[in-house]
Amino acid sequence: MKLQQTVSAGLEITGESLHTGVTVHMQICPQAPDTGIWFGRTDLPGQPRIKAEPGNIIDTKKSVTIGKDGWRIATIEHLMAVLHGLGIDNALVLTDGEEIPSGDGSGLYFAERIRQSGIVTQDKPRRYTVIREPLWVEGTVYKQKEPLKAFLVALPSTDENFGVNFTFTSDHPVTGTQYYQYNHNEDAFVSEIAPARTIAFMKEIEHLRSQGLALSGDLNRAVIVGDEGYCNELRFSDEIARHKVLDIIGDLYLAGSIIGRIIGIRSGHALDLELAKKIVAQADHS
Repeated sequence: MKLQQTVSAGLEITGESLHTGVTVHMQICPQAPDTGIWFGRTDLPGQPRIKAEPGNIIDTKKSVTIGKDGWRIATIEHLMAVLHGLGIDNALVLTDGEEIPSGDGSGLYFAERIRQSGIVTQDKPRRYTVIREPLWVEGTVYKQKEPLKAFLVALPSTDENFGVNFTFTSDHPVTGTQYYQYNHNEDAFVSEIAPARTIAFMKEIEHLRSQGLALSGDLNRAVIVGDEGYCNELRFSDEIARHKVLDIIGDLYLAGSIIGRIIGIRSGHALDLELAKKIVAQADHS
């Protein structure tokens, strides 16, 4: 029987946010068993807080944003993936701005800081969200030449564990098709998934910046794809597929600690959120 976990007290991270480019101070605070993951703003009157669950996500454009009543915290997905990957059941994440710090653009910085600070075992058993029957969502993604179908499927586990199989496909000559299979354990998460950074096409960066996104000056926080090759050094040959797995691990943590196998093809945050909602609905009726 695995027990719930939280973080040690006093974990603070200050850094530049990925999209707004603003320096943000973040605290990750321990919480009592059965609390779950919460987010809050320290710079607003009343210091509002909100639980990390599917119904509280208000935007999935290029990142995952949580909020209500006009306030928000953006780009929570990498930290959520780390909390999921390290088995942190209960924590309160406080920021003094609209976006959390980006670290190195992956989940590795957060994982290292949480491990260095310490993980605390609590006195109640972990609660799991078990996939009991197949669930799926599908949508459309637009690539360079034509729209393509995207799929995300949740299947019951055959080994009482959590895992993700992801296929990234693109008509871009540089990236091509990438595939990665992940079987969860903490060490595998830290070494195989947490270091993978998000993808950005060079020609899209200026467009994103015109929309107030991707304002960080450090382009090494992403895998930058040019017309003829990668513009920076890869951490893995299949880093894009691995980062997609990271996103799924983070986004689906909105539905709790999952036991099941997730299979994705071309999916992104919007489909992740749709599937998380379906998983919660199934759990509520099981």
